[in-house]
Parts: sequence; structure tokens; C-alpha cells
Amino acid sequence: MERKEIVVRFADLRRAVEAVPAYVRGTLGVREAVTLRTAIEDDFGLCGLDTESLLLEFGEKYRVDLSRFDFTGCISDETAETSCLLVLLLLPLYLALFLLAWAANIVAAVCWAPFNLPRARLMLRAGIGQPSAIVRTLLYPDHEPRPAAQILTVGDFVASAAAGYFVKRERVRFVLAN
Repeated sequence: MERKEIVVRFADLRRAVEAVPAYVRGTLGVREAVTLRTAIEDDFGLCGLDTESLLLEFGEKYRVDLSRFDFTGCISDETAETSCLLVLLLLPLYLALFLLAWAANIVAAVCWAPFNLPRARLMLRAGIGQPSAIVRTLLYPDHEPRPAAQILTVGDFVASAAAGYFVKRERVRFVLAN
């Protein structure tokens, strides 16, 4: 992937790196640290219109041209949220699967211990994540993880504020002006 070079003054880039994460923290009212890799939807729990609203407010505040930005794929649908009732109903299933996987790992580790002790230890520590995958499949049967190119991050906001139009951080390379 070829990166587009954007010439920017150091002061403008520094101002964007300092101001944009603070703006996102203040707008969303979060107390956690906000880095350039912080995902807008995944880490803050935003989706749909909330993400679009934040993006439009950001565009107005930092004079970022969003006319070339394709919202498709970068902003999740609001219908992807699951009701709390469904989560509560599936909680016993999750716990049962977790205990079953844990017991299976113990049995497998005991069987492997005489032959390969490091592998037995690995089996005891691994495999517990399987019930999570099963429950995730039950809760979101049509969910496919988005590629990294479609995930909006605070770094994308910073790069866009420095460039003056919306860009993905991974697709640009800033060259400092003399």
C-alpha cells in the first residue's frame, strides 16, 4: 500500500496530536487514556449515529473536509447491539461451556503430562477462550470482524486534523515543512 505524502508544519502536527485526543476524551466524557490506536467504536462503545455525530462535530471543530469520506463500512449499524435480556438468558450457557472447556483441558493436560510436560502446561492455560467464541457466535451469528482499514481510530482523527480533510492514518506519511 502506497502512502500519500502530506506536507505539514511541525507546530500544526503537534497541536493536532495534543488537542484531538483531549477533544475526544472531553466530548465523550471518558477518563481512560486515549492513544492514537484507540478505536472510536470498539473502545468507546459508540455505534451508528453516535459515531457519525462525533465525526461531524469533529469535522466542524477542526475544519476537516469530510466530503470525500466514505461512511460505508467504517461506522457500524445500530441494529448490531444485543439486548441485555438475550445476554442474561445465554449467561448460564456460557458458564456451562466455560466449565466444560476447563474440565476438558484438565483431562487433556493430565493425559499429556507423562509424555510432554510443557505441552500439558500450555493446555491448562489455553483453550478457555473457546466458550467465548461460541457465545459470540450465538449472540452475533452474522458478525464478521471489520478489517483494520475500516476501523476509525483517534489517530485517523489526528491525521485528518493535520491534513485538513479526512484520511486514514495508515495511508498517509507526514513530511515536515521547512
